[in-house]
Amino acid sequence: MALLVAEHVNKVYDAQASTQDGVQAINDLTFEASGHTFVCLVGPSGCGKSTFLNLVSGIEEPTSGTLSVSGDAARAKIGYVFQDPRLLPWRTVMDNMRYVHDDGDRKSREAKCLHYLDMVGLAHTASMYPNQLSGGMRQRIGIARALSIEPDLLLMDEPFSHLDAITARSMRTELQQLWQASAATVLFVTHDVNEAVQLSDRILMMNRGGTLYADIPINLPRPRLQTDRAVVTQQADVLALFEQMQLEPVTP
Repeated sequence: MALLVAEHVNKVYDAQASTQDGVQAINDLTFEASGHTFVCLVGPSGCGKSTFLNLVSGIEEPTSGTLSVSGDAARAKIGYVFQDPRLLPWRTVMDNMRYVHDDGDRKSREAKCLHYLDMVGLAHTASMYPNQLSGGMRQRIGIARALSIEPDLLLMDEPFSHLDAITARSMRTELQQLWQASAATVLFVTHDVNEAVQLSDRILMMNRGGTLYADIPINLPRPRLQTDRAVVTQQADVLALFEQMQLEPVTP
């Protein structure tokens, strides 16, 4: 589990030409998340959701403000699941899994990788190549690979956006089970309010310009199905707030 603390975080991209203005991707974002919790960042395209994940992961640096991640050990482990699973096509599934491990001997690394492949029901694919698998199978391997490092914080950037509706629905159910079996803090990016309600304990609704519009607790029992009456009711309430946000002028 992790402790993620963001205090007045800003990210500004410089103008690419003298006739252009800089772009404020994140604007004074402050929040804290800790423990075995599932947090969703939801908002329209271009509101800074993926940018914030990149700041948390260290891929990018904030322009101002402070951002810290601490875990059970001195240095927090961070796993990242992208929209595309980013499997190396010339490597087998097992080789793709082992790629993120640099500790222990080969036998122990393989045992750990097989354990997490088995958790997503794909241990039998260990010697196969990515092009032999469906899109849903590749994404499950991407999730298994991220979980196999046993991260304190798991970052997920719209991991189901490229999947068909039926596969995405089953993946949301499976992800809930995988997360509950782990100890990770999850920060999950989506533009789908319905997905956010089904998965999360808390929704951070972001507005255009990278501002935090609302911090919404989701207190529903698990497991959750998209068709559960309580889930549908909560989705309607959050969607109403989302529509209200889109009608309001953006405060610079």
